[in-house]
Amino acid sequence: MKKNFFNISDLSKEKILSILRINEEIKCLKNKNIGLLFEKYSTRTRLSFTVGISSLGGNTVDIKFEELNISRDESFEDTFRALNCYLDGLVYRTNSHQKLIQASSYFEKPIINALSDTSHPCQILSDLYTLEEHFGSLNVHILWMGDMNNVCFSLCEALNLIENLKLTICTPQSLSKNKKWQFNSNISVVSHIDHIDIQSVNCVMTDVFVSMNDEDSDEKVSLLKPYKVTSELMSKTSQNSIFMHCLPAKVELEVSKEVFQSPKSIVWKQAYNRMIVQKKLLQFIYQ
Repeated sequence: MKKNFFNISDLSKEKILSILRINEEIKCLKNKNIGLLFEKYSTRTRLSFTVGISSLGGNTVDIKFEELNISRDESFEDTFRALNCYLDGLVYRTNSHQKLIQASSYFEKPIINALSDTSHPCQILSDLYTLEEHFGSLNVHILWMGDMNNVCFSLCEALNLIENLKLTICTPQSLSKNKKWQFNSNISVVSHIDHIDIQSVNCVMTDVFVSMNDEDSDEKVSLLKPYKVTSELMSKTSQNSIFMHCLPAKVELEVSKEVFQSPKSIVWKQAYNRMIVQKKLLQFIYQ
């Protein structure tokens, strides 16, 4: 049975932990061709999958969306049926989560969500690995500052499965009130950091205020400015706290340069671990 990976919720807690704890590297992609189809820009996701697939013995096929015949009115169905003829898997970044679901109707091999407007599960799978690597466990209190975007959604899905993690989302009420997300008891949403026990926070996470699938909005950026991660905020967190950002960052907008470049910042360890965890995920799928 093929194993698509569209959301964190496609996995159980046990499967997440088993992926993170895969240690032996098996050449499970020998003689396999994996397509990389990106409708949106990518640095870390594209490179980490390219290098990871090669490390596992596979070949990557870099597909430029704008050069496919779909840009000349070939149907979505026919495009993905054609890809199915040649490829053994697909890493797909899209501006519409529905396209992932639609593609899986015509592409019979595994599809991995490399980011959609709904979720970014590969990022959060890697972030879980980074947290466990750094703290030695997942008994961590995360403070998310800023927009409730696709990365935040995947983080919430992870928290719904891993109960010993704790998440506080700090975001303007006007941005949270219409979210129909599921929250277990280990997730809370507040509009101001004064509403939480910030000294218990081990990890502060943020992301760009205007995501890749959003329209540029000066109003939204202005609304989120008070949610910038600063040295003052970090100084109130626990002594062993860290700062994480999935990148790319707009330094001095959602995070100060001082925090971004500080010893508490582990953003480049996060970036490196993307490759490590992509390989673990691929081994889980193709074992």
